Amino acid sequence: MRFSVILVIIMAVTFLGLIDTSYALPQVSVVTSKPAYQYGDNLSFSVTVSNVTGDMAVLEIVDQSNRSSSPIDMIITKPISNITAPVPFYKTTFAPGTYFIKIQYSGSSATTSFQLVDTQNIAIPPQFKIVAGSWYQGQTSNRLFGEHIMELVNSGIIKVNNYHDQNMTSIPSWFKNDAHWWSNGSISDNDFGHAVKYILEYKIMIV
Repeated sequence: MRFSVILVIIMAVTFLGLIDTSYALPQVSVVTSKPAYQYGDNLSFSVTVSNVTGDMAVLEIVDQSNRSSSPIDMIITKPISNITAPVPFYKTTFAPGTYFIKIQYSGSSATTSFQLVDTQNIAIPPQFKIVAGSWYQGQTSNRLFGEHIMELVNSGIIKVNNYHDQNMTSIPSWFKNDAHWWSNGSISDNDFGHAVKYILEYKIMIV
């Protein structure tokens, strides 16, 4: 009788242990590829889970004012997932400062932080390249191209000392070569941006 009671207790403890194991929350962690990024960089990070449950992970990027991006659903199919954002950081969408990556997965959560630093590296959103290419081909007017240059300056992407919007547009024809080289990737955003800065500050171009 005593043996039977002991056996029942052992079986009960073993069963409870199995229940605890099956319902244990998976551990999750998130780590960025580096502590600080600059404009033009793509955010890269890895998510590690102790158990692939089949659930969807939910990711958010939160700034230092606690403003959050829209939740991003992410499929977890392996213990370690490496993710690189398809779009780089641009001044038009991200201010310098501290950001947090928050992830929730199967009842567990994790957070990490990174810095976005303004190193004066010029990074220009790709839609401006389309306009530059169109201007080079004569499909976009000087005025419209000038308005896009104004937008780059007014948004702080290209910093021009003592710049003020003008009531006229004057762009040297030779600058189309720079626009063409930039639009086809022959020169970098930084090179093109500094060329714009130079000819605006010396009044070679007026927009």
